[in-house]
Amino acid sequence: MNELPRVSYLGPEATFTHEAAILRFGEEATLSPVQSIDAVFDEVEGRRSRWGVVPIENAIEGTVNITLDRLLESPLLVECEVRLPIDIHLLTNAGSIEEVERILSHPHAVAQCRRWLRANASGVRIEEVLSTSLAAKMAAGEPKLAALSSRLAAEHYGLNIFAEKLDSEIINVTRFFVIGTAKPERGAHSKTSLLFGLKNESGALHKALAPIAERELNMTKLESRPSRKAAWEYVFYMEFDGFAEDDAISQGISELRNQADFVRVLGSYPVLEKERTIS
Repeated sequence: MNELPRVSYLGPEATFTHEAAILRFGEEATLSPVQSIDAVFDEVEGRRSRWGVVPIENAIEGTVNITLDRLLESPLLVECEVRLPIDIHLLTNAGSIEEVERILSHPHAVAQCRRWLRANASGVRIEEVLSTSLAAKMAAGEPKLAALSSRLAAEHYGLNIFAEKLDSEIINVTRFFVIGTAKPERGAHSKTSLLFGLKNESGALHKALAPIAERELNMTKLESRPSRKAAWEYVFYMEFDGFAEDDAISQGISELRNQADFVRVLGSYPVLEKERTIS
């Protein structure tokens, strides 16, 4: 039996990135956690992994700049976007909230659940750790601890879900990119991402975006990042609906090349979305 291609993802196990990797590749895939986003890129660029899975944007916290910076430097392409609803649960093996002495989690999860914590666990000490997965791992070893973490972490570490969806008032979704070296097939919903640089001239961005507007392309994201080559020079990251081979998009990119110092198409790729469960 042939070994399945290796997929590196931002670890540790039972993180939301792990869940995104499972959603795209299945639980039978050879999934390998690594310690940083840089390490994911390095594994795929070095051909030790066929694919990598990294976060690109959270609906609350915004763009993951490390991922964007590596995409600027890397020859890798975006092969898929995975959209994952982020639901935070209280995990513990304690019998009641009164038995819990400390609640552990990543700072972002703590912030998203603060209202529930004030109403239901105001006397419990909150402790911030490096990841929601680490919080669950620590809680699994001590019944007086609880974790704000995911359903996957509860299953992975053998914890009970004491309370569900503590952040239910917040619509929180994280987008992940699957990075690799191949150009994927068109999906039912496809997007195109690219990076481009402009001269520091008055009206340069307006002129560069004119071909996109003229063709009525649905631009879903535009963001600037320091070029790291000179002070106050920027590169722009853009996403829009559609495939690069579509006539309107192909023509828009061609005209953008005439205006920009450089254009790097990161990929045209399908979007895979997990629906939020209602409870």
